[in-house]
Amino acid sequence: MISLIVRGGEDHKALSRLLTALVPAAAKGLIREVAVLGALGRSYDVADDAGADLYNAGAFDEALQRARGPWVAGLPLGASFAPEWIELVAAHLAREPAEPARLVGQGGWPLLSGAPEGWLVPKPPSPSAPAAEQDLQRLARRGGRRLRILRRG
Repeated sequence: MISLIVRGGEDHKALSRLLTALVPAAAKGLIREVAVLGALGRSYDVADDAGADLYNAGAFDEALQRARGPWVAGLPLGASFAPEWIELVAAHLAREPAEPARLVGQGGWPLLSGAPEGWLVPKPPSPSAPAAEQDLQRLARRGGRRLRILRRG
């Protein structure tokens, strides 16, 4: 259902924690696939071992075009989830009409100082025009819904 795009970097421990936290959602069919951009060193090995699709750091548009899910999401690498996050996301996806959402922390606190929030949007229908991650973040902010699924790590 959701194709997740994550920037990998060099923090293999944070990437491992994030990918591990996604396993229950994948088992329930909520997360269809994970694309990791720019994983380096041990992060590359972690992403590869987890079965993630691997892309160069600047290949966001390629990862988006290859996403197979009807929804696309992005999360900051250091994200951790509230206990009920799977149910909250599933309920949001079941709503009609489908609308984008910001993935934010519980209680209104910033997730990580200076780090972006997560975002969840329907996959853009036309792969002909390149899309930047900032465009999808903007779309999620304008969508108006906030899903409070993230918690302090």
